[in-house]
Amino acid sequence: MKNKIAIASAFLAASSFSTAEIVINDFLSFEGFIDMSYYHVDGEYDKDDVSENSFQIDQVEISWLFDFDPVTAQIDLQYEGGDSDTIVEQAFATYHFDNGGAITAGRYASMLGFEAFEPTGLYQYSFAYDLGVLLPGYNQGVKYTYETDSTFFGISLQDSGVTDAYDNRLGGNDDDFSDDGGFGVEVAGALYMDNGLSFFLGGAIEDGDNGDSYIVNSYVTFETGAWIFAGEVNYGESDFDVNDFYGFGFGETEIFSALIMANFAYSDAASITARVSYIDGEDDGIFGGYDFELIKYTLAHGYAFTDNLFLVTEVSYADGEIYDGDEEFDALSAAVELIFSF
Repeated sequence: MKNKIAIASAFLAASSFSTAEIVINDFLSFEGFIDMSYYHVDGEYDKDDVSENSFQIDQVEISWLFDFDPVTAQIDLQYEGGDSDTIVEQAFATYHFDNGGAITAGRYASMLGFEAFEPTGLYQYSFAYDLGVLLPGYNQGVKYTYETDSTFFGISLQDSGVTDAYDNRLGGNDDDFSDDGGFGVEVAGALYMDNGLSFFLGGAIEDGDNGDSYIVNSYVTFETGAWIFAGEVNYGESDFDVNDFYGFGFGETEIFSALIMANFAYSDAASITARVSYIDGEDDGIFGGYDFELIKYTLAHGYAFTDNLFLVTEVSYADGEIYDGDEEFDALSAAVELIFSF
């Protein structure tokens, strides 16, 4: 659904970049990608200069796809750069109804947020929001969706709604940091117009013994010719208290974030993307709290060498401040990313 509401990724808009399935038999196929990059940043934080370089495999992912019509299933195995181990990112089964509805159970991605979770679906190298955002990632639960050519609706009952920070589980969990009675609900809807205009509105709430959270997410996309435009607004609040475990609370977090983006495919193999993103937050935390504000300007270029090999280059400038102590920071970064898909 994310890829549909976004209309097309930079890869699809500017090229025939492909993640076509490799079919093993009538019931099993797989696909995936390898993402590697060089990244450099120069900046200043509280009058101290900061300079970093990195070259690494950022992510490797293989998705196993099962089709036993009307039941499908998917298992995503992912490795991230650094010291991360291989993890099961997603594992779910879906029963498809003839009327366009479906019921999914397992671990799956949130329906919220304009930007895709994977590099193969992004318009650029970096994500829009560099500081903490309440937009959900992956959760375990049960989800119902209904989709037509012009509409989408989804509702998910899951182990946590807004943040995975305390590993909340439906039915209780004895692990540390957990809300034994915690649960989350996520709802989303979208409308696709014939003129290339699309609207999305969604939200999530989390109700737990140690606190509550909610997030509202809305974005609009418009496709005309070789152009794709998008605008997104998010607002969320979170209030977690772990007094029972540590003897102090984390207080409240309030975050507003937004982005505007334009992508232009100037040939069959290349596109350019410009994005401005903003985040404004307030954290009444255990150390007296702080406010933060950040604006980020991003310019990216994508080029498809083949259907399966894509190069992304990006330059970003971020400028912000943290009001507790009046620390200011700014950073100029550049990245070169190579993605091989199969």
